Amino acid sequence: MTLEVKVREKQLVARYASSLIRDGEVVGLGSGTTAAMFVRELAKRIKNEGLKVIAVPSSIPIKLLALSLNMQVASLDEYPVVDVDIDGADEVDRRLNLLKGGSYGVFTNEKILASSSKKFFIIVDHSKLVKRLHTKFPIPVEVLREARELVFRKISKLGGEAKLRTYRINGEEIPLITERGNFIVEAWFRSIDGGFKKLDRELKEIPGVVETGLFLDMADAVYIGVGEKVEVVNRGEEVPEQLIEWSK
Repeated sequence: MTLEVKVREKQLVARYASSLIRDGEVVGLGSGTTAAMFVRELAKRIKNEGLKVIAVPSSIPIKLLALSLNMQVASLDEYPVVDVDIDGADEVDRRLNLLKGGSYGVFTNEKILASSSKKFFIIVDHSKLVKRLHTKFPIPVEVLREARELVFRKISKLGGEAKLRTYRINGEEIPLITERGNFIVEAWFRSIDGGFKKLDRELKEIPGVVETGLFLDMADAVYIGVGEKVEVVNRGEEVPEQLIEWSK
């Protein structure tokens, strides 16, 4: 799958998702490249159609983008119930479970926003489809700084390997700090006994763990860019096997 095709599919689902937004709604804005495309498409509708929406962003970069596009921005303190939240994902399995938290890791914010929304819709290009979560990406875990070593040990006892998410600046590896001032620990598991719900619960039981990037049984629908069309999979349905095979 070429980068050009991937970008085109992202733009397609972003435009499709923007068409679902109705006048007067409070809209959650997820984070990441596909979510940013949705923000731009929604801003076009606001400008061209006079659509009135209130945007609740999940991160500082998305908030700044929305403000730069003259969108009305608010917080969950002001609007604790959101009508619809549109977000992307790093992996989507056939039952619409998600793995999120790539790049700068605002998945805690995203999960709070999604859980505060009446509807939670995911937009992805078809390369994000997987038979099983944790196929391509580690499970990100947001961790209080002083709990880092404890979390490393506990993840090891659960059968995983953990490392701190870092970025390079001036040749030096620097720990990534989240908007909440925490670290991101990346966990890899060769096998997961008992399934992802059990693992998610065990990770959250570790003192100092804030949240994980596993979004299980949360999505109401996933909109998938496939070539020149959008495939819609609703809660209770499964992603067609051929789409998952094609995504490899």
